[in-house]
This record gives sequence, C-alpha cells and structure tokens, in this order.
Amino acid sequence: MKFTVEKLPQAEAEIEALEKSQQDLLRNEYSKIETQGIEFVRIRPLQKDIFEIKSNELRSLFKYTAGKIIVIGVVFVKKTQKTPKDKIKLAKQRLKEV
Repeated sequence: MKFTVEKLPQAEAEIEALEKSQQDLLRNEYSKIETQGIEFVRIRPLQKDIFEIKSNELRSLFKYTAGKIIVIGVVFVKKTQKTPKDKIKLAKQRLKEV
C-alpha cells in the first residue's frame, strides 16, 4: 500500500543533522514508501499509534493519518537494542498535534 510521507519540521531538522549518507538512506526509504509501498520497508509497531521504520542504524518514528499519509515525527540513530522511551515520548508529543 502506497503512502504519502510527510515530515514534521522538527524531524526535517533531525534529518538535516545526520551525515549525508544517512540522509540519502532515509530519502530512499521514504521514496520507496511513496512509489512502491510500505511493505517494501521494515516497519515495527512500538505502541498504540507509534510505529518505527528501521533503516540500518536509523529509526524514524511515525503514525498513520487519514488520506494515506505517514507523518514522521522523530528521526534518530539507534545505539541500543531497545528504542529509548524518551524518543517514543517525544514522538507522541510531536504527533499529538497532527
């Protein structure tokens, strides 16, 4: 199923802070969602409305909204096995407004 990927301004800033190769990887993943479908990227549910796109060491936390749009709320480099609770909390806060 294809989706439109929309990024919050805070997530855009987090992406811009990454290395160029990491930015390219994320753009490729988001493009894949829009052109081929969400089933072509690795996705994992974290909590009720929060999901995670797994791109090597990068994680993008998002939620689905009406009209087939995925809103990206938080982007970070994962350094531990579990997704940090503060990142999930931050994503909930940002995505609550959408």
